[in-house]
Amino acid sequence: MDWKDQLKEIWNRVTWTGTASFSLPQALFEIQPDFVVGARLTGSQIGKLAVEPLAPGAIAASPAGPVVLNESAVVKAFQSVVASVGNGQPRAGLLVPDGAVRVGVFPFDELPSGKREAATLVGWRMRETLPYPPAEARISYQSARPAAGGMEIAAVAARSSVVTEFEGLLDAINRSADMILPATMALLPLLSDQGDAAHLLVHAYSAAATFAVAHKERLRFWRARDLTGLSPDEMFEQVAAEAARVVASAEDRLDVHLGPVRLCVRPPVTDDWAGRLAAALNRDVELLKPPPESGSLLAGPEHTAFQRYGTPMAGLAANQ
Repeated sequence: MDWKDQLKEIWNRVTWTGTASFSLPQALFEIQPDFVVGARLTGSQIGKLAVEPLAPGAIAASPAGPVVLNESAVVKAFQSVVASVGNGQPRAGLLVPDGAVRVGVFPFDELPSGKREAATLVGWRMRETLPYPPAEARISYQSARPAAGGMEIAAVAARSSVVTEFEGLLDAINRSADMILPATMALLPLLSDQGDAAHLLVHAYSAAATFAVAHKERLRFWRARDLTGLSPDEMFEQVAAEAARVVASAEDRLDVHLGPVRLCVRPPVTDDWAGRLAAALNRDVELLKPPPESGSLLAGPEHTAFQRYGTPMAGLAANQ
């Protein structure tokens, strides 16, 4: 099973998409506390892309909600990117802040065959990480069967009221949410095969950072950190310290060998973090950037915006 199959398994869960089968929408959006991105797919390439900034305080990356604090400002930003990228198709995919959801990886002996019963059991296992009752969570999950036996579940939980807020933003621009996914999960298809080595992915952006360990197309570890209020230098110190902790514990706890760290940076973070993080960790760090072919239809300011903001969109396009 590759990343395309695994992410589709998450997308296909009835609690998120309500459909029996899934194909990636042509209209894609991402919302973060400081920007909105809109993109239009042309096959497996990004045909159009636009970015609109958001004033501080418009969006809160809160798993308990509310997340939309200034609806008029956010809807205006969505309308602006829609005007730039076009595409009147009603189906749309939405990437949301990692901090607005909870992601966990859990071992199971087995899951019930019924989707509702299985989601309830997964929610119960996630209860200690949820700042709201598990009954209020919408659960999506992907299952894998390690060679050692049993089952491992990578689960995404979002509070129903938070999902409704995100769906409402798309309703306001005459779109329906066919997919809602934390932004870092869209980066996973861009991780190249490292054989027996595992990836540590560090995604730093928008006063937040997420640390994910992936091994042989399986998500093994996930931790999201809220870094609101920190300067870029203070953010780096927190990111470097957290990455060092993950490096120190991942190989023992997960029984994997880590290859080079993959770092995805987006504003206000800059590319020089790769060298700084390599020095702090004393190991190779490689920047994760969009594949050139995914943005080959873009030029000028559009291509520049894609390079700065569009790596998760490129990950989604890789699944097309």
